[in-house]
Amino acid sequence: MDGQVEVSFTILCENDFSKEITLSDLLKSEKVLKAIKSDFCEGARNLVISSSASDVKISINSEKKEHVHVIEKDDIQDILELTEEYARSEKLLKGDCSRIELKNFSTLES
Repeated sequence: MDGQVEVSFTILCENDFSKEITLSDLLKSEKVLKAIKSDFCEGARNLVISSSASDVKISINSEKKEHVHVIEKDDIQDILELTEEYARSEKLLKGDCSRIELKNFSTLES
């Protein structure tokens, strides 16, 4: 196969943060309610904050930079290994950041 594939990936670290909470859980926090009232309801009194969509989920994750590199189509079966090698050569893997997560890959038009 002729051509190239563009691979995008992020670096994973041991101390990455990832948590999912529901909107109803968020609105149970007095600190959150106080912040909403002070930012959006200044001067108003006797307020009740509620939501009709209690099953809405909010994700809180470590911010990640997406890196991109290009491989040959012939090497697609080794995509993970080649991407790890690329990350090591660019000194992206260091300390507790020793893994990668493939995000996307797409064929480049010749």
